[in-house]
Amino acid sequence: MTLQSKRLILGIDGGGSKTLASLAVFSSRNEFQVVGQGRAGASNLNAVGLKVATTELELAIERAFESAKVPPRCVSYLCMGMSGAGRIEEKEAWTSWNQENRIGDRIKIVTDAETVLAAGTPGGVGISLIAGTGSLAYGKSQTKDIARSGGWGYLLGDEGGGYRIAMTAINAILKAVDGRGSETALQGSFLQTLGLSNPQSLIGFVYRSENNRSEIAALSKLVFEASKAGDPVARAILDQAVDDLAQLVSAVVFRLNFSGGGYTLALTGGTLLHQESYRDSLLERLAQLNVEPMSVECVDDPSLGAIRIAAELLNGST
Repeated sequence: MTLQSKRLILGIDGGGSKTLASLAVFSSRNEFQVVGQGRAGASNLNAVGLKVATTELELAIERAFESAKVPPRCVSYLCMGMSGAGRIEEKEAWTSWNQENRIGDRIKIVTDAETVLAAGTPGGVGISLIAGTGSLAYGKSQTKDIARSGGWGYLLGDEGGGYRIAMTAINAILKAVDGRGSETALQGSFLQTLGLSNPQSLIGFVYRSENNRSEIAALSKLVFEASKAGDPVARAILDQAVDDLAQLVSAVVFRLNFSGGGYTLALTGGTLLHQESYRDSLLERLAQLNVEPMSVECVDDPSLGAIRIAAELLNGST
């Protein structure tokens, strides 16, 4: 039997910085084999708008089919784990997009936190924490109770994510210029990286990048570098960010009665995956709050969690 004649499932992880698509062959008993993957830019509707989001999503899907060396076609099941998809408006937008483009014969739209949970926890039970451009904690208990904390977006929340870390650093730089805050090495590193001659130029950069928040979030790496070099302002910013993430997890722990450490914590997002010291500080803070997890899993590719959800749903319908 050729690959073209087999049942295919497609899993999507769409966030504020990137989009991942995994294409898999489905067999019975929830088993699947990933045959192709594709990557593109941000597909968060609130961050980049519908036109850009759909363009990037379609590019990631196209690349997944190319990688599998199979012509694009309607798959048996499509699971989309999209940041912001917990809201009805986003689900309706993605449902309409699928109907117009016939990507999946059947579709399941979930939040990106749900795919992380499916990829990194046994049976999808535990807590997932995303700290990429934004932040969100999401949990599910053995009794299928669900709780979430955070995920309110860059204007209302996203504490502990790369965008908020970078914006807090920029604010600290401007306060230092005013004489309202401590001097910090962040000023020099931010201006040099951005090719700016003075702090006042940060205004234009921030407002020009308002619709490309991943560009600002990427500057968070400068805060980590400054903290490692001993800059007290950078260290204070990251200490607060760690505490914010710990509070997100703690809120879900208590709402799902996971107190006592009886849960798996699945972590994803650039700041958690690529900054080991940040991840370690978070786990130390959770221990101080007496909500440390039983085990920790780092999820590099949440689209595999979307594949797992699609496989389970397809298996249940056959």
